[in-house]
Amino acid sequence: MDGAADRIGERGYEQLRRAAGTHRSDLVLRLGAEAGLRPAEMTAVRLTDITEFEGHRLLAVREDGEVVRETYLPDSVEHDMRKYANAAGTDDDEPLFSVSPRRLQMLVSEVADRAADTAPHLHGVSTRDLRWRFAASLLDDGVPPDVVCALGGWDRLDRLDPLLDEPDRETIITAVDGSGRRAAASGSQRPVNWITAVSEALAAAATGEAIATTVCDHLTETAGFEFAWLAERTGDGLTPRATTEISEAAVEQQIDAHIESASTPLDVGEVRVVDDSVGSVALVPLVRENAVSGVVGVGTGEGLTDAERAVLSALGVQIGHAQVAAERKRLLLADTVTELEFHCADERTFTAGVSEALHCTVELSGVVPVAGQSLLYYLMVEDASADAILSYADDDDGVTDARLLEEHSDGVLLEVVVTDTPALQLVESGGRIRAVTATDGVATIAVELPSEAEIRPTVNAITNAYRETSLAAKRETERPAETDTGFRDRLTDTLSDRQETVLQAAYHSGYFEWPRGSTAEELADSLDVSSPTLHNHLRKAQQKVLTAFFDDRPAEPRQPADN
Repeated sequence: MDGAADRIGERGYEQLRRAAGTHRSDLVLRLGAEAGLRPAEMTAVRLTDITEFEGHRLLAVREDGEVVRETYLPDSVEHDMRKYANAAGTDDDEPLFSVSPRRLQMLVSEVADRAADTAPHLHGVSTRDLRWRFAASLLDDGVPPDVVCALGGWDRLDRLDPLLDEPDRETIITAVDGSGRRAAASGSQRPVNWITAVSEALAAAATGEAIATTVCDHLTETAGFEFAWLAERTGDGLTPRATTEISEAAVEQQIDAHIESASTPLDVGEVRVVDDSVGSVALVPLVRENAVSGVVGVGTGEGLTDAERAVLSALGVQIGHAQVAAERKRLLLADTVTELEFHCADERTFTAGVSEALHCTVELSGVVPVAGQSLLYYLMVEDASADAILSYADDDDGVTDARLLEEHSDGVLLEVVVTDTPALQLVESGGRIRAVTATDGVATIAVELPSEAEIRPTVNAITNAYRETSLAAKRETERPAETDTGFRDRLTDTLSDRQETVLQAAYHSGYFEWPRGSTAEELADSLDVSSPTLHNHLRKAQQKVLTAFFDDRPAEPRQPADN
């Protein structure tokens, strides 16, 4: 079981609540640990979001004013919410909390510090740890992991890996035997163990085209489906990239015949089955960086079992990971790249907005993509105080978190989590952000894309989404030879995406400096992972860095140093 969940087990949670001190602090703890809410979600909670279903209460969770999910609400938490609203004079349709998400995070940290006076293991407990306790409690009660993900807003089952025990032999046999009985009952006998062969083949595929072809071939030859095709989203439609046991013309006819089901964005994890002239066709979302970027179509004949549906759903995510990894590796190894430079005057972009509002200069010192939904910016800012910048960030809808790392005589270094910026779309298109600077309300973003990448769709997507953004320069550049040989090659081949993300974030946030610019808990919060998961990725990444440095070096005797 995950360490973060362990340290705020039942007793630890009681100690935290005793240290809360105020009704608001206690309610924030309860919404995190018993309803699974993030700080940003807590600030949107209203009493009108509570509904009753078959004697139980559910809470609608909002993001940008829209309901994104429902979570289970214990009766006692609902009672405390109404009690708090009455005491504060808050109307049912008004948010319970009138402070920023950052302030709620700080509030939990303050409670943890007080609790640590008598329970040292609670030092550093964060809002993320409260959500881990929420998940751990549900899993301990036997709630299926996919339901826990839905209640807590986790987008993938592997988010809960640190909380799940490895199944023993008896559990495995029972689960597999149960899947077999379900398959027999539904009239389908296709095994689901083909996913292992597909995973190995995906790992060996080096390009997006090879990945698409590999998937379609294995779905028909290994899994036994009647046909398979993979189409990527282009504009408002879908363009076939690979087909097996079906012609491209037939695929286009299927897409046209079921255009609403095929082109209406599927939710991550959703598998739609439509009836076609050739039988049932399963539409599986192709998930890249937590966004649906295409569809895999599979001819299922008589339909799908629950087990097949789950495996196909997981495959859609796995294909996306493989494609992103292939594109990043291709960019890293490319001899020639296309450099694009954008000028952005859109105030939604944090760097442009803050430079105009505070008359300051902003320069990017490092950037780390986080799960496809945000970027960790490490920014040097001159001519503005840290308090002024953090206050601006609190009011910026495109920023989910910001914190001060260092103060210098000529400026401040901050870590800012941004979710609304052209740079994020460029990263999702396979680009590498090389530089970001901003002054007088205009941000300049420099990005590298593989030379063979389709540039025009990327540029159109950016300028359509951010109207005050324009392409200022485009040029082909030859990379120095050393970029695709030696140390970086060995390291790139061995580091996983998550390990690279954690290592980069630790480096840019000052984790390796002394004194440290960031603690492990702060770094884990920024990356939206638990502290034990962060340490696990960091240790593995460091081991691979050292292995890449020390292995395969000339075995020459070391010369004695001169005295």
